[in-house]
Amino acid sequence: MNIAYYRKSKFDVQETVRRILDAAPKQGFSVLGQVELPRAKGKAISLCRPEWLDRLVGAAPQVAGLLPCSVVVFERNGEVQVGMTDPAILGALGQASEISEIAAAAGAAVKDLVHAAAGVEPLRITGIRLYSTATCPYCRAEARWLDEHKVKYELVKVDEDEKEAERMVRGTGQLGVPVTEVSYDEGGSEFIIGFDRARLARTLGIQA
Repeated sequence: MNIAYYRKSKFDVQETVRRILDAAPKQGFSVLGQVELPRAKGKAISLCRPEWLDRLVGAAPQVAGLLPCSVVVFERNGEVQVGMTDPAILGALGQASEISEIAAAAGAAVKDLVHAAAGVEPLRITGIRLYSTATCPYCRAEARWLDEHKVKYELVKVDEDEKEAERMVRGTGQLGVPVTEVSYDEGGSEFIIGFDRARLARTLGIQA
């Protein structure tokens, strides 16, 4: 399962870092610190929005310390990469819906920061697949939700197709459904586990 988001920057390491530090406060981020990466020829920048941490401390203090987002810039094979670990993975660490909402908001905002730093546009969605089973009520609920929002998707029943079930497990490391696979124009895809309305809405551009 994809837990990171990286893009190729149009700029060198120094300029990419400068663009992050310039854009961060304009987007409401507080920069918490910077660490040089001499072997990777880059820098890691830790940042967050105070309101996210404040909400997390109120909802789930046990995971609040995991939220500060690190944007990493490094050079590899002559290319400068900028990206992050997706904060949306926090949603898997607790049952409170507010955790998923905050993590999804953080993921979307930091992706915007990555785009600004790299000088690129957001990835364009080229396909959506909903992995489900005939008996899964959450799968039916998500399918109805996607239909209501007029999202085109392919319904894949993993209890009827062993190859598709294996593909889902390879991508996510688990057997549970629903799983939504979102494919992008530059290749690669991300998997959204469970009927996570907040993350689905942000990923698919739905005004929920």
